[in-house]
Amino acid sequence: MNILKITKADLDERGFYAASESVNFDGAIEIDGNLGWVQFRGFLRAAAGIAAKAGSGIEAGWGIKAGEGIEAGFQISARKAISAKLRIFAGLCIWRVPAATEMTIIAREVNGSVCYGDVKLLTETTEAPTVARTRTS
Repeated sequence: MNILKITKADLDERGFYAASESVNFDGAIEIDGNLGWVQFRGFLRAAAGIAAKAGSGIEAGWGIKAGEGIEAGFQISARKAISAKLRIFAGLCIWRVPAATEMTIIAREVNGSVCYGDVKLLTETTEAPTVARTRTS
């Protein structure tokens, strides 16, 4: 299986994925740990799973979709939909108890089995919360 590995070198100074506005990958996406909020201006899609290791969260401007599951050390957030064929985990921080905001799955629509994390559905009048843009080294 093809694996797209996203590291600190792939992000700009604000934590945005620098290679493209959106990612549509035929395989799995792995995001290194301790990157803080890894952001995508458009959408993030993987034919297989999407995994952000401990210390990293995922934020996409439009949507996040995985052919298998989605897991993140911190929050998962999208303006439109978050969708996984199988299971969704947010806040898998194992070195400390995560804050409530780090265990949140935020979108207008969430499809998939949420196994860990709290879902906050956005409405037409609510905006996705702004997350801290600082990155851990």
